[in-house]
Amino acid sequence: MTSLTLQLPQTQPFKLGTHYLGDRSCSFQVWAPNARAVEVHLIGPDNRLIRLESTDKGYHQGRVEEIEPGARYYLKLDGKMERPDPASRFQPEGVHGPSEVTDPDFNWNDSNWFGLPLRDYIIYELHV
Repeated sequence: MTSLTLQLPQTQPFKLGTHYLGDRSCSFQVWAPNARAVEVHLIGPDNRLIRLESTDKGYHQGRVEEIEPGARYYLKLDGKMERPDPASRFQPEGVHGPSEVTDPDFNWNDSNWFGLPLRDYIIYELHV
C-alpha cells in the first residue's frame, strides 16, 4: 500500500480561514476557485462588506481593519450566495449560521490537569 500526501498551495502571509492579528485587524483567506469575487459580510451593528483580493490558484484574501474577536461574518460569493467560512474556528449558531472571529491567544490556567488514567479510557473502534 502506498501513502499519498496532499499538499495545498499556500499564499503567504495568509492561511485559510480568519486570523486575528491583535491590532483590531484580521486576515481572511478562502479557497473559492469558481468564484469571481468573494466579500466578507460583517453582520450586526457593524454591517459592512469588504471585498477580498483574488489571487492565483483560486484563493481570495485580505486584511480587514476595525474588527475584533466576537465579530460575526459570512462569505459572500459573486455578490449572491452567503455562506459560513468553511475554515471557521467557531460557529456559535450552528453550521449554517454566521462564522465568528476568534483570538487563539488564550491564557491557559489548567497546567495541573494531567488527563484521565488509562484504565478509565473507553476506546471504540468503528469500521464503516
